[in-house]
Amino acid sequence: MVNHTEYKNTDVGVIPNDWDCISLYTLGELLSGLTYTPDDVKKYGLLVLRSSNIQNGRLRFEDNVYVNCKIEEKKYVKRGDLLICVRNGSRALIGKCALIDHDYNATFGAFMALFRSQYGEYLYQLFSSNAIQEQINRNCGATINQITSADFKKFLIAFPQKPKEQTAIAEVLSDADSLISSLQKLIEKKKAIKQGAMQELLTGKNRLTGFSGEWSEVSFADLFDFLPTNAFTRDQMTDTGTIQNIHYGDILTKYGACLDMANTDVPYLMGTVSVRKYSESSYARDGDVIIADTAEDSTVGKCVELVNVRGKALSGQHTMLCRPKISFAPKFLGYYMNAECFHNQMLPFITGIKVSSISKANISTLVLKYPTLVEEQQAIAQVLSDMDSEIKQLEKKLAKYQQIKQGMMQELLTGRIRLADVEENERPKTQAVREKQSQPAHNQHFDDAVMIAGIVNAFYSEKYPLGRKKVQKLLYLVRRKEQADISAFHKKAAGPHADEVRYKGGEPIAQKNKYIQVKRNEKGSCFEKGVQMQQALAYLQDWGKQADIDWLVSQFQYTNVNELELLATVDMAICDLRRDGKRISVASIKDLIHSNKEWRDKLKKAYFKDADIQRAIKKCQDLFES
Repeated sequence: MVNHTEYKNTDVGVIPNDWDCISLYTLGELLSGLTYTPDDVKKYGLLVLRSSNIQNGRLRFEDNVYVNCKIEEKKYVKRGDLLICVRNGSRALIGKCALIDHDYNATFGAFMALFRSQYGEYLYQLFSSNAIQEQINRNCGATINQITSADFKKFLIAFPQKPKEQTAIAEVLSDADSLISSLQKLIEKKKAIKQGAMQELLTGKNRLTGFSGEWSEVSFADLFDFLPTNAFTRDQMTDTGTIQNIHYGDILTKYGACLDMANTDVPYLMGTVSVRKYSESSYARDGDVIIADTAEDSTVGKCVELVNVRGKALSGQHTMLCRPKISFAPKFLGYYMNAECFHNQMLPFITGIKVSSISKANISTLVLKYPTLVEEQQAIAQVLSDMDSEIKQLEKKLAKYQQIKQGMMQELLTGRIRLADVEENERPKTQAVREKQSQPAHNQHFDDAVMIAGIVNAFYSEKYPLGRKKVQKLLYLVRRKEQADISAFHKKAAGPHADEVRYKGGEPIAQKNKYIQVKRNEKGSCFEKGVQMQQALAYLQDWGKQADIDWLVSQFQYTNVNELELLATVDMAICDLRRDGKRISVASIKDLIHSNKEWRDKLKKAYFKDADIQRAIKKCQDLFES
């Protein structure tokens, strides 16, 4: 990096002489979002991107809305567009944005805007910087949280004149984003592993080495005493004092399963607050459990176990202070009472619409099943505590990386620090590396693209059109055969379906690379071979994946799409039941299908009779359990 630059004063501050101070609005076209009615919303159709589809600056597809209505051609999102939240109940979400990084069959909702510009990647970074966010905060409506097209016209930015400098800055910051994103994914993976470990260890499904024997099963009322709590508000708390106060909001949002009082910032009661009515026994001790009895959702019942209590502490409003009548290993109760095996018992007792709550009477009826030996409790708590420590260290590293990136943005997007000048015949290093790669990155999205191409090559027939539903089910089944991750597949009306594969991953990549082509007819989308199919087949051979395609052909070449839906649905149900330690049977699978609103109508279909489900169970066990 270099900074041997002459600068000038402008309306956006001091910037390099060869940069311009310009209106953001002049760099592209601002498009307003689609207005649609409830009648337009369908189970499938055109994806409408909304604020909930943006998480951590990236597009996510867990919460989707589809419509069936006509729109202008320019309202379809395009690669390089900037998707921006311009209106929201939460002021903090105004200006949240994501770069459209693939070709999607999608539009965008009424509270969103699309900024279409040839400088999309650069502007995406700029929109996340203080330079734009501060202007958004200044212009955000006083009564309605929104920014309008008139506000966009006011936004001024510092803009490099040289395209190669724009590109270099965007790529450096994009590389930082990739590092942050990979760390976020690692943290999510570690959290998922911990959840799995809790499910295994805290139910006794998986015993640690050296432990055996029956567990105790005792009601909550027989194990705990309830102690007094208070109703002091946030206004009566401060950062310093002599008596700490544990607030239900902090239990729900800040604290983990175990609250280390000696190493956590817990608020204090103001000195003017009277606590004379609380006896010594009312103050919290090590091993006490504090339950949040109120929340805005099903997190009601989340709790903390107290460790390292050094001074006086009280349990605040909307909490239950519970003291064990017998000794447990430190931290065991914190993990156990936050696990699904215990918390799910609360769900039938939670009341309320806007605000959910649970009573002491109902809590008292719950049952704890736990290791009788304190040594086994301690071993389980230690395993989970070690996992928490690893996750906490990764989160600290993530915060550091995010802080570093913010500093980079502040310096690079203002020209305060300049990237080393690049000659016209040179390219930024990251671009050169990409261009030298002889084949695309070998990641899950590209794997799926190649696998989809292999499926289309093997199953396409002019006489029997190959639809998306069949392709998705075959892709799910081959992932199960490979014992690969199936978390991208969700419970949809047509069975396991991966929106990520359809909109962001394998399908658009396969189309873009011309491995396949997708055409529409009266029955929906049909997949055919593309002109570059041979390239995809070569990758299948090189990566040893052709055997998986051959397996699909041997098992399902003459299987109709309804049978594939049955098999994939039953298999996903088996996976869920096995994970929860439940028996696999026709009845348990039907109960699981019926419990999901997307799936329950399957039980009305002719090919989901009891005999069909039983046959599918046997087939899935033969396919995947050997």
